[in-house]
Amino acid sequence: SAYASTMAMIGKPDWDSIRQIKSDKELLNFKVDDLAFASVTFEFPPDARFPCLPVRTMHGLVFPLKGTSICGIPEILLAKKLKAKMFLREGYYIETNKDVPIFKDFIVYCIEQRNYYKKTMGKGNLYEQFWKEMGNSTYGKTAQGLRERRVYDLKELETKRLKESDITNPFFASFITSYVRATLAEILNNLPKSVCVFSVTTDGFLTNATEEQMEEAQVGELCDRFR
Repeated sequence: SAYASTMAMIGKPDWDSIRQIKSDKELLNFKVDDLAFASVTFEFPPDARFPCLPVRTMHGLVFPLKGTSICGIPEILLAKKLKAKMFLREGYYIETNKDVPIFKDFIVYCIEQRNYYKKTMGKGNLYEQFWKEMGNSTYGKTAQGLRERRVYDLKELETKRLKESDITNPFFASFITSYVRATLAEILNNLPKSVCVFSVTTDGFLTNATEEQMEEAQVGELCDRFR
């Protein structure tokens, strides 16, 4: 439930408060659960094993040692921890009331229902899968229509451009993906250098790390907040 759990962190935004981030110092003073986003130039130390700032290419995201990234504050603060040099190009911040997590009640309900049916009927049953889809699809709705995508309309029997949903919001979608990527990167960078890692995907990876090494790697501000 990586995406769904991260959604539960988002506080109620004050959209009228949106403002530009003015300096490198200000950028690095935000918290990991703030709605803050920036374009930065960066360079990691040569021995950085898993750089965490994404660069979009024609073939998807890559994570180089240096470049220019458009990313969220979770990734930026982890990059600081990994001793990357960063320079602000442009950034924006929206104040949120973290005492009013706008998605939390719904997400918690979905996860509770999913766990109930997994426990009572076994993993993979229809009801468990339904509630899993319900929670994860809520994240998908925040990103729906932000980039052009065509889907087949079964009712109209033709392909149409997918429109924005009622809760489409680039700030929400960006924060969710940024936090999940950063949490994964925090774990990767805590693993011993002797460990091999393969096929890193959105919320998991293949590795020959032991259970004990994985437990020891799940430390840091991002992991603690996610937990």
